[in-house]
Amino acid sequence: MLTYIAKQFRKPTGFCGKIISKMMTKGNVPAYDIVIPELHIKPKDRILEIGYGLGIGIDRISSDYDCFVSGIDFSEIMFRGASKRNKDHIRNKKAELCYGDFLTFNMVECQYDIVFCLNVIYFWDSLDEPFSKIKALLKEGGTFCIYMLPREDLAKAKFTTDEVFNKYTIDQVSDQLKLSGFKDISYQLNRGYIIKCRK
Repeated sequence: MLTYIAKQFRKPTGFCGKIISKMMTKGNVPAYDIVIPELHIKPKDRILEIGYGLGIGIDRISSDYDCFVSGIDFSEIMFRGASKRNKDHIRNKKAELCYGDFLTFNMVECQYDIVFCLNVIYFWDSLDEPFSKIKALLKEGGTFCIYMLPREDLAKAKFTTDEVFNKYTIDQVSDQLKLSGFKDISYQLNRGYIIKCRK
């Protein structure tokens, strides 16, 4: 049962997924409060959020900044909910939502000033492939920002089973960012880790 719940946190589906998606959205609000100001968004920036959930981050950024925000998520529940929430931004060409797996989705390289993700990293079984793809998507000097909970905090939750959640340490993430060619890697702990680096 715990593994089933963990899989729902990874990719919400069905009736249970609708409940889990609302829980995740509520839980991510404080993280967005912390992360969005750290992105230092400038006018006309192009931004990508990986794993946008029900689209509250896309909505906030599109409402508050003069920029263009793209997002990708592989949960149909999340895609539908986020599309409904952001329908005005999409109609006004301030936002674009994609439905698919980030690792296999075909995307144009060197098009984003900022790429970020909240509580997504646990669901990548290895970090080299996603980090390499993110680096390729960023413009030269572009920013990559990760929000993740400390390993010990994840371990306290019963549903974060090892079969689904990869409980990376901050050192593991930083080391792989270096191996993937990112520079100026820094992090701070504010509820969770905010890790920032540049291409």
